[in-house]
Order: sequence, then C-alpha cells, then structure tokens
Amino acid sequence: MAAVFVSLAAAGPATAVTRVDCFADRVVVFDPAFEDLALGFGASRMPGIVLGPPGDSAPTLGSLSVVSLGRSGSITLEFTDNVIVDGPGPDLIVFENSFFVGAPPAAETDEYHVAADLGRVQVSVDGETYFEFPFSEEALLQADGGSLPSSLLKQLAGLSGVTPTFTGNWIRADDPTAWDPEGVGGVSGSGGDAFDLATVGLSEARFVRIVDSGALTGFSGSAEGTDLDAVIALHSRPTAPIMNDADDDGLDDLAELIYYGSRPDDPDTDGDGISDGEEVAGCTDPSGIISGPFFFPEPDLMASGPGPTVLKWSFLGSAFRYDAARGNVADLGTAGDTVDLGPLTCIEDNSTDVTTLGNEDASVPLPDEAYFYVVRGVRATDPETYGTSSAGFERFGSGGCM
Repeated sequence: MAAVFVSLAAAGPATAVTRVDCFADRVVVFDPAFEDLALGFGASRMPGIVLGPPGDSAPTLGSLSVVSLGRSGSITLEFTDNVIVDGPGPDLIVFENSFFVGAPPAAETDEYHVAADLGRVQVSVDGETYFEFPFSEEALLQADGGSLPSSLLKQLAGLSGVTPTFTGNWIRADDPTAWDPEGVGGVSGSGGDAFDLATVGLSEARFVRIVDSGALTGFSGSAEGTDLDAVIALHSRPTAPIMNDADDDGLDDLAELIYYGSRPDDPDTDGDGISDGEEVAGCTDPSGIISGPFFFPEPDLMASGPGPTVLKWSFLGSAFRYDAARGNVADLGTAGDTVDLGPLTCIEDNSTDVTTLGNEDASVPLPDEAYFYVVRGVRATDPETYGTSSAGFERFGSGGCM
C-alpha cells in the first residue's frame, strides 16, 4: 500500500465542521517579478502568510507579515468558503505595509509622507474576467521616490498601498476623504485601502488580483514593489457546502454552537438585521458581544510531498505561536468525551513561522500505515490542546510539542 498522508488542523479548538471567515482562502497565482522566486521577501512563507488577518505593526513601521511582489509582479487570491458582496460602502480592504515616514500628522492640515508601494486592484466573479478599480494615471506617473507626500497621496485613491497600515480594528474601513479624530494620523481602523464593488459595477466577487503598479517608490531589493499583507471581506456571505443548517443562515449548526456563539435556530441572533452567516463572513460577532474583529482562529493546513513533507498553514495573527506535529492514524482513538491522538512527534515547536520549511519531515510510514499532521496556533492564554473533533470533543496527544 502506498503511503497515505492525512492532514488535520487545529488552533484553540478545531474541527472538520465547515468554517467561515472574512479572509482569502487560496492563492491562485503568485507571479512575483524577481528572477529568483526565493529572493522576494516572504516568498518562503507563501501561501499562508497572505491568507489571514493583517499583521501587527506600528504606524511608522510596516508589517513584516507580508510577501513582496517586485516591480510589476502580481498575486491573485480566491475566496472559497464565501463570496464578497456589494453592501453599503466599502466591501473589501487590501492591506499593504505602507507606513508614515516620521510622525503621523496631528491635524488634518498637517503635511506628511508615507512609504507607499502602489498596486492596481482588480476583482472577478469567475477568475476569468477582471475589473480594475479606477485611479488617476496622471497621479501615478508622479509617484517616485522612497516616500510620497500627502498632497499626492490624496490623488492616488483607487490604488492599494496608499494608506498606512498598523495594529488596530482591521474590520473598520478608512475613508481617505475624511479625517478621523480618533484614528492614528486621521486614519480609521487599521488603515489599509478600502474598495467598493459598486465602483466597478459588480454585485459580488470571488477573486482579487493585485498587480504592482511599477512605480519606483518604497524600497528596492528583496522588498521592492507591493508588499501584500492581507485582503479581507467586509461584506460577504457564506457559500461553502454544509451538512446541517436549520435556520438557513449559511452556517453549520454545530459550528454556530461551538465556535460562533450564535443560535442555530435563529438566522439573526443579535437582531441587527444582518444574518449570522453574513456577520461571520465579514469577521463580525453574530451575537453582538464583541465589537472588534471576530473570527475563529483555526489555520488551514497544507501538506506537500512526496519526499520530505513540508507543512504550511494560514497566518492567524502576530500574537500566535505555532506547533506542528505528526501522528500515526493507527493510534487514533477516543477516551470518553476526548479524542486521543496517541504519541505525537513534534516537527515545529513554538514557532512564529507559517511553514516547517527547514524542518521538513523525512519520516515515511510503513506499508499499510498512514500519518496525520496537526498544527495548532496558540496565544499565551489559550489551552494547549490540539483542537476539537467534528463532534466537539477535545483532542489530546502524548509527547509532541510542549
């Protein structure tokens, strides 16, 4: 019998139940402009580094949870368990790692500069026909140098990488035409550049493509060109197939009980006029308790082979550390209301990375055996279990990562 590899994923609790969030789920095309793919910053952490929320950073220091595209490079992302829909105002935010050069402005009339790598943003329903958000070609031709003045930035609306990105409420879209007195440098939320599908005449979109503008801005070398951090959907609805959905809100009944805190018999738990499914797919709390970003922190796990196995998983946030381990399917069992994973072998322990590249697993199962892999993302206050089964039972293993 040929070797069989089974992948399991966990972070806090985790499950086989279909999950929904506001993040892109798949990198369809990664076409950086570097002659050697490995030369680009963040390339070794692909695809997981762009499949999650934006990373933490200061207003004057860009996020490092990014991948660089190089001059005129591009990346195409797909939303698979949900679709972006046109709602009131902006529908998605593209987070680059632009930042204020020097102190952020203290008043609306203050001049300032931003280290900005500009990108063209395109969206598509089917992945074949793309619609590009309009911007000023004349203003883009003026974009040159390590940083751009605020007078020019205000003319570059419609491009990504214009608005600084920093730690904050990343589901709150910034309006570049309005000064937010409660925001850093007048910028709302976590910054980033927001886009409205109505601008390009679409009612929904599954694919988002960012193409570096080619402007000679920002840094040169391995970090040149657009540095993509994340793309999130503000208005979205679930589309993934599910087994049980009593209230027809697009969420699995068990997932509502265990992960989202919403009612499986009520499509609008908090009564705000937005369905539970749409709220979860926009990373907002369907119960109305949490006002900031809301999502269940479970990474998507990918395993590559044959040969030494490399694990990759999606980014959960800068506060997480990751453990990746291997087990034998023959050792799986149950013990009361828990799942026993059996003896585990730690592959990556307490890592800030989103891949085991450099710690590849060269072990091969014997004939008639099969391995499984599990990864968990843990914050300081999280229990160190390996998630939960599809029935909601906690998974535990012996040995593994500490």
